[in-house]
Amino acid sequence: MKLKTKLTKIGRDPKKNKGYVNPPIYKGSTIIFNDFISYIKDRDEKEDDKSHYGIQYNPTCNEFENAISSLYGAADTVATPSGLTALIIPFLTFLKKGDHVLVSDALYNPTRHFCNKILLNFGIKIDFFHPTRNINNFEKLIKKNTKLIFLESPGTTTFDIIDFPKITKIAKKNKIITVADNTWASPIFCNPLKLGVNIIVEASTKYINGHSDVLLGFISSDILTAKKIRSYTKTLGICPGSEEVYLALRGLPTLELRMREIEKNSLNLAIKLTKEKKIKKVFHPALVNHKNHKIWKRDFTGSSGLFSFELKKKYSDRMLEKFYKKLRIFKIGYS
Repeated sequence: MKLKTKLTKIGRDPKKNKGYVNPPIYKGSTIIFNDFISYIKDRDEKEDDKSHYGIQYNPTCNEFENAISSLYGAADTVATPSGLTALIIPFLTFLKKGDHVLVSDALYNPTRHFCNKILLNFGIKIDFFHPTRNINNFEKLIKKNTKLIFLESPGTTTFDIIDFPKITKIAKKNKIITVADNTWASPIFCNPLKLGVNIIVEASTKYINGHSDVLLGFISSDILTAKKIRSYTKTLGICPGSEEVYLALRGLPTLELRMREIEKNSLNLAIKLTKEKKIKKVFHPALVNHKNHKIWKRDFTGSSGLFSFELKKKYSDRMLEKFYKKLRIFKIGYS
């Protein structure tokens, strides 16, 4: 089945839903057992993440998680209330006091904030590494207590492309878990699991949903890490709202179509900006002069809508505000 067709089928099961194409929105906490024996079996279940309760089980959420797992070929996917929640969970699941973690330095700022403001308080040693510089010496950064490597590619702001296979090969050799934030590419343009990564975190707030009207994230894991991720997430009582999940499901059938149009428009703009006299450099991995463009072309099948550029001179906030006020299409806001 081709991807475009698959996107119209996953997350939908009309036979389960009285013939309706889309699954309903299940809202609730308490789930009534069919009989007393069913209750006893659930009560005696050793794993809390399988309990018959709204945190652990919601049919709408299950459809979404199964759909994402299908797209990535993941052993399991767990939905979370935001992308930030999703990226935090692997740190908390696999690290403890005295452990060491390596984090790519071209990083989404809230991830850095979490590492510096919260993770350090757990007695965990954090080292940030440059995603492209001296990468052939990456193995020298690994310590005896290194337990996790967190990657983001392309990296925030500079859009550095990390050599996933190189890093994950070293990680597997040293029995280290790898995590990749794949929000920029989505499952349409990159599958880090196929490149050796253990865990994908993603903000479905962005491209999966596609309408800027939800906060939602997910963690897609391989067979090695899936059970621990789900257990830790549900033990913490983390679950998304069913309406948000439904809206993300709504976005899946048009995901490939939207991503291709976004790719075209973004790249056209990036190319035009390379010709502007006031611009020093454009950071877009699909441009042939971008550092590690060849690695991007090897590991990715397309590019999304986010890129950056550097001006030749520094302007005051007053001048930038004057420029901003003349913009007719673009606005300022966090994403």
